[in-house]
Amino acid sequence: MKKWIFGTLISAIAVYFLLSNFDVKEFSRIEGKIRWEYAVLFWITSLWSFFPFSYRWFLLLDNKITVWSAYASSLIGVGLNMVLPARGGDVVRLVMNKKDSGLPLPNLISKLFLEKVMDLGAVVILGAFAFLFLGIGSQKNLALVFVSGSVIFGMIVVLILIRFYLKFVLTVGEKAMNLVRLGSVFEEKLKDQIIEFSEFLRGDKLAKPLAISFPTWILGYALNYYIAGQMIGMDFSFFECMLFIFVGAMGVAIPSAPSGIGVFHASIISGFILLGKDGGEGFVYATVVHLSQFIVTTTSALVVYFIYQKKSA
Repeated sequence: MKKWIFGTLISAIAVYFLLSNFDVKEFSRIEGKIRWEYAVLFWITSLWSFFPFSYRWFLLLDNKITVWSAYASSLIGVGLNMVLPARGGDVVRLVMNKKDSGLPLPNLISKLFLEKVMDLGAVVILGAFAFLFLGIGSQKNLALVFVSGSVIFGMIVVLILIRFYLKFVLTVGEKAMNLVRLGSVFEEKLKDQIIEFSEFLRGDKLAKPLAISFPTWILGYALNYYIAGQMIGMDFSFFECMLFIFVGAMGVAIPSAPSGIGVFHASIISGFILLGKDGGEGFVYATVVHLSQFIVTTTSALVVYFIYQKKSA
């Protein structure tokens, strides 16, 4: 409850800032200019973007679920993230996959952690290339890349320790859990999962999902952002789309209300300003992208949920 209240407060502050600094009349720029053929393409690319994302999840779970189950749970999870606080959609996805795969919850959580590391790493690397290619790679502008990279570095260190220094990790973990009188929980429920996760971090089991991470963002989300611009008559290059994805992803990483309202808009506007573009256009673009993704993802997730329930019955 506290997280929900804090997130709502952050979003409320961001929305107030946006409304007090940008005139809603900016939307008159797209009046009568929406290209509905691109609206259809936006819907298609939104659904398409989940294919590499869900196939990577299928591989991360070592083929313990079907590709359809991976796609359905991924789409439903993201759709629920749009309306539930504290990434509640990810929790629902884990529950669905636990039922379908028979894998224990700690195992699924470890794979979800690995998925987030891959996503964050891909976004930061592509964002850094966008900064440099677009000529905005000053020390100040790259500070966010540096901070994000530091977070990735910390996550990678944890993975390396689990992969190559498993005995050390188990010893430290056991002692730490004993200190809080949860040694039996570690021994019975966590130890075997950490060992299994260490085995997963070897060879093809890790290489294949890792290789899909970049196509997930380049062929999925970047294309979706480009189509959104075309839909309202804004033409962007590939690297500009990658910049928007980077700042948008970093923005929604901030605890906020469901679907990142407010903070997402502020992040996209900052991307426009970095490119020397009009912040008012950034406000319009961010609103169109956010609203379109909300409508497409939530309605599609609802349809897929009913199909999933029917197939599972």
